[in-house]
Formats: sequence, C-alpha cells, structure tokens
Amino acid sequence: MNQILQVEEKKNNYRSSSTIDIKKIVLFFAIAILIFGAILLGQGAYSIYLRQINKPVKPDNPVIGVKEPTITLTEDKENNQLVINIESETPIAHLIYNWNNQSSETIEESGKTSIEERINIPAGDNILNLSVVDSNGHETKRQENYSIEQTKPIITPTQVGKNIKISVTSKVDLVYVSYRWNSDPENKDDMATYEDKTKFEKNVEIPIGQNTLKIVAVDINNNKTENSLEIRGVTKPKNPEVVVQGNELHFTVEAVENIASVVFTFNGKTTNMTAESTFGETNKVHYKVNMVEGMNYLKIVAKTKSGGENTSLWKYEYKPTN
Repeated sequence: MNQILQVEEKKNNYRSSSTIDIKKIVLFFAIAILIFGAILLGQGAYSIYLRQINKPVKPDNPVIGVKEPTITLTEDKENNQLVINIESETPIAHLIYNWNNQSSETIEESGKTSIEERINIPAGDNILNLSVVDSNGHETKRQENYSIEQTKPIITPTQVGKNIKISVTSKVDLVYVSYRWNSDPENKDDMATYEDKTKFEKNVEIPIGQNTLKIVAVDINNNKTENSLEIRGVTKPKNPEVVVQGNELHFTVEAVENIASVVFTFNGKTTNMTAESTFGETNKVHYKVNMVEGMNYLKIVAKTKSGGENTSLWKYEYKPTN
C-alpha cells in the first residue's frame, strides 16, 4: 500500500514539474518575439526617420501664380534682323540675350509692360538664348535657332577715263568701305552717314603709272570682302597747238606728265621723235615744218610715259604771197 502511494506521488510531482517547464519555455519565446518585434519596429521607424530628414526640401516659390510674359519672335529676312515683341502683366526690367553662348547683351527696359526690340542675326547657323527679367526678378527663358545665308558684300571696280568707280552692293547694311593705292594710307568711308547703307559708289582718280588698288567692304554681320587689282594710271597729251607763221607750220605737244614719243606725218612723210633720241625728259615738245603751196596735211600721234595716247589731224591750204 505504501508502495502504491509513493508511485502516485512521484507521478504527480513529475506532472507538476513538466507543466512548469512548458510555461517557462512559452514565456521565453513570447518575450523573445516581443523583443524581436521591438527591434524590427525600431529599425523601421529609424529608416522612415532617415528618409524624412534626407528628403529634398522644395524651396518656397515667391512668384507662384505670376503669369509668364508672352514672347513673340519674328524674323525680318530682308534686313537679317529678329524682331522681339513682349507683353507682360508685370513691368519688365531688362532683356538679356546672346548668340551661340557668346558674351551676353543687356537691353534695359525701365519698367515697360509692352516692348519691341530689333537685334541683328549673325550670318550662318545660330542659337539665340533670350531671358526676360521682370521687376520682381522673375526670369523667363527662351531658346531658338536661326540660320542666315553667309552672303558677303560684292565689290565691282570699273575704270571710267582716268578714274576708278568703286561700286559695292550688300544684302545687309555695310559698316564701312575702304580703299588704298599701293602703300599709301587707307581711305575709309563710314557707312553710318549714308541713307542707303546697302550700296556704295565712289570715283577715285588713278595715280599715274602702275598701281595696286585694294578695296575692302565689311557688313554688319562682320562679313568681309576684299578685292585687289593692278591698274595703270595714264594721262593723255593735250590736243596739239598748231600755228602758221609764213610758210612754216609750228606745232606744240604738251602733257601733264613727260612725253614718251611724238610721231607726225606731214604730207605723207613720217617722222618719229622719242624722248630717248630727240627731246629728252620733258612734258612739252615743239617742232616746225615748211609748208608747200596748196593743201598741206598733218597727223600727230603723241604718247605720254604712262601710255596715254592722243591722235589729231590738221590740214591747211597755203598760198604764197608775192
């Protein structure tokens, strides 16, 4: 009997001990789960916190609700210019523009709300960068492409007597036209004083002798044309002075420069006189011939050192006096 009671008591003690152990295990896992969950929750909250503090902050926009100005760009192809028209509710302070990201130009507008400006378009392919800044500092930007044919001025020199007529035509306004004889100083004509700046004409006297004339024309797009030509400046002898003295016929050949030769034919006989063989370095040559009774014929061909030539014919009926 006592043995039976002892066995039962041991069983009861074993069940009580097992129950306590299971409770401890369950409690352990419950605490572990709570701790793990707290760790995960803390990491998530920290991650959200980091994202918030690293999130870019949008700056306040002081011009929210301001209407952008209306920008209208019109190309004036005849003058190679761009017409800028701007309408704005807010007064405009200034315009800033540049071509092909080169140095910028600023046009002050002094608080206008409606403006029109003209700017020259450079030759070739171009990118316009335009900024409109209003009185509140609000900036509106615009970028456009424009292409202008690279047409240079056309120079046409024409000899007119002892002058050269310099003619220049251009599709756009010319800035200046210059010319230079040989190594002389340059003569420069500023086109600012001309009413029609696309055309230029001028007569210049050709210096005596062999010369080099250099002409330069530059337009508002900085296109340059150069023309160089060789030209000989000549002067012709004057018409001979012919005087009858008795039976003698006197004639004088004169010129601005020295005379190279005088060839005269009198009544079919030709005489050739040159500076080297007859009269030397002079601009005046005198000669006389004896006339015969009846009609006398004289032809004179005179040349200057520069190559200018003059031909004259003369006739005179001579009747001797008794």
